[in-house]
Amino acid sequence: MEGRLVTEQRRGRYFAQELMLDQSVSNRKQIQDAFDAGERQEWHLVGVSDVLPERGAILFWDTTRPSFGRSSRV
Repeated sequence: MEGRLVTEQRRGRYFAQELMLDQSVSNRKQIQDAFDAGERQEWHLVGVSDVLPERGAILFWDTTRPSFGRSSRV
């Protein structure tokens, strides 16, 4: 069984994603899989917390598309 992503409904620009790690699978692989999933959605990781006592982490994502310095202002 792979680590499971426990997600809440997204609200606004930022999204907190709970990642529960499976002890039978490499932690690095599970975390990399979560990063890759975020990148496919064009999210940007802005923080990580390891405060979950049950072997998990919370990934904090910025879900806005990158502007690459462009502004919508005229």
